[in-house]
Amino acid sequence: MKKVYLLSIIMALLVGIAVYLFASSLQQQAQAQAVVQGKVVVAVADIPANTLITAEMVALVDLPKQSINPLAATTLNTVVGMINKYPLAKQEQILTPRLNKKGDSGEGELAYVLEEGQRAISMGVDDVAGVSGYITKGDYVDVVSNIILPGEDGSQGTPVSTILVENLLVLETGMKQLGSTDSSASTYKTITLSATPEQILKLNYAASNGTIRFVLRPVLDHEIIAPDDYPPTGTKTASSAETTAGTGSGS
Repeated sequence: MKKVYLLSIIMALLVGIAVYLFASSLQQQAQAQAVVQGKVVVAVADIPANTLITAEMVALVDLPKQSINPLAATTLNTVVGMINKYPLAKQEQILTPRLNKKGDSGEGELAYVLEEGQRAISMGVDDVAGVSGYITKGDYVDVVSNIILPGEDGSQGTPVSTILVENLLVLETGMKQLGSTDSSASTYKTITLSATPEQILKLNYAASNGTIRFVLRPVLDHEIIAPDDYPPTGTKTASSAETTAGTGSGS
């Protein structure tokens, strides 16, 4: 009988040791998995929306892999020089889909395309004013108007045909979506231009007080001509040629 008890005790000890070793092994595996780290870019301070991110605003830190968002940036080069579309909180992981690059319109985000000092303005067109639909995104246009310009002394002037502004970049053309049963070609009813605030005032005044037409410029031709009004009422001073893409110079 003593041998049976002794054998039972030995078997219990062996089972206990086996269970302990198995539990220890599981614990070690869990701990090994828990300490696996990964690199991720986070904000070192609160960053307002639409801010150009610099190297001082972000840091590359180690976090447990299971806590890293799959969309988060993992290198500083991915983030520095980009613009965040939404506010970022301190220590927040920076998600690449929430960044945009200057000059990239993304999903219709035109504000990222505009150069410094430029504004976007949309103007209505028809087939005649819009060069029969041949104006496309990336083209440059001049804007001509038939309008009564005010005299120098504030008096009402005579009707003239004048080029209001020259060499404006076409940012977008608003396309009209036609039904599947419509056999005619689709055409746009608006075009969106990049212009300075001063040019926008001229365009808005002419659109409200006269008629306007858009004149398509040849590719690579950015020279400012500044022709006289017709019928002649005075002389315009020609501006220097503007050759920088994305910028328009008006007369």
